[in-house]
Amino acid sequence: MKRDKVLTGLNIKTSQITCAIGSIDEKGTVHVRGAGSSKAKGIEKGVISNLSEVAYSITSAVEKAESAARTKVVSLIANCDGPNIRSYNTRGNVTISDKENEVTKRDVERVIQAAKTIALPFDRQIISSIIRGFILDGQDGIKDPTAMYGTRLEVDMQIVAGLISNIQNISKAINTAGFEIEDIVLSGIAVGGAALEELEKDLGVILIYISHSSTHVVVYNAGEIKSVEVLTMGRGDFIDAISFNFRIPHEYAEDIIERNANLDRASVAKDEKVILRVGGVQRSMSKAAIFNAIEPKAKEFIFDIGERIKDMPFAKEVASGCVVTGELTNLGGFLEMLEVSLNMPVRMGFVRGFLGDAEIINNPAYIACLGLLKHWSREGLKRKVKRNIFGNSPIGKLFNRARDIFNDYF
Repeated sequence: MKRDKVLTGLNIKTSQITCAIGSIDEKGTVHVRGAGSSKAKGIEKGVISNLSEVAYSITSAVEKAESAARTKVVSLIANCDGPNIRSYNTRGNVTISDKENEVTKRDVERVIQAAKTIALPFDRQIISSIIRGFILDGQDGIKDPTAMYGTRLEVDMQIVAGLISNIQNISKAINTAGFEIEDIVLSGIAVGGAALEELEKDLGVILIYISHSSTHVVVYNAGEIKSVEVLTMGRGDFIDAISFNFRIPHEYAEDIIERNANLDRASVAKDEKVILRVGGVQRSMSKAAIFNAIEPKAKEFIFDIGERIKDMPFAKEVASGCVVTGELTNLGGFLEMLEVSLNMPVRMGFVRGFLGDAEIINNPAYIACLGLLKHWSREGLKRKVKRNIFGNSPIGKLFNRARDIFNDYF
């Protein structure tokens, strides 16, 4: 097996860091070879607070994955998450420069670059650029205008950006751990590659990925991503509600959410108790009280998701309903509440289209890592072929220009 076909995905979360290693065969199928995880240290609500502790946690997770996969990791692709992510709608336009008014690949690159030059806040960096479609001389709905004829080319895009400092800190933590970083991908976009079938993407589907500190809503239509929104609410808000209401540490509240919380009122017995031992003192609380603590938060959370979806392009056209993944899917009654509120079919997302270790593939904790592997297998390895070894030197610029001319005509 060629070394350059070994892929590594790293999912950095507030509570846990996970790593998965895989490889791709000639058909493009990802084979999962090994995985590992470690308790995340030095991360608070999706933001790095201690660089050395995060680097140590990354090293621990990757080493476990290396041992399971029996290979060494040199570089990897990581996710970007957290409440600081924002999206911006933008359009770019250019005049076709060819004498015969034929759109070239260079024209497409120019119009995309024009759309990217929107006035982002100075502290923001682009994570993902989503092309919704091209417009040629006023005609919209064009997927690829290359080789078509026209005089004015436009592109409708959405830019997803994160804080520069957060992205730099993620990169620094990975480098400090001893690994190179190939790319940083939005968590919601990565998860879509693992949890959705191609038919669902073609028909139209809404993916909801819930992490500790944020929720990613991704709308697919005609096989492509059309819109992305990130909400600043996640599983951590439910943990905070339990911690505040019962005056217990967050780690105990997290365990309650995992094992004892339920949003199905009919299944919650008033006299059923949960026993905790906090600091040597035994505490008891009823499951009905736990329900009352988190139900308002769940209603607020689901209402915000519904309101955000209403304003997202192509969301009304989905035919496959909604797929939910992440850290609240096991909370009893949550998916049912979401289905009633959105008035569309809702199902839990599972990993699809992978081969290899079934224990890893079926473990929800690794869905983002596996999504990163799928993303890299489709997009990242393509960019490797286009890499300019001369960088930004005069020779490198000449190389880029020669490659652009070649692509335009061939």
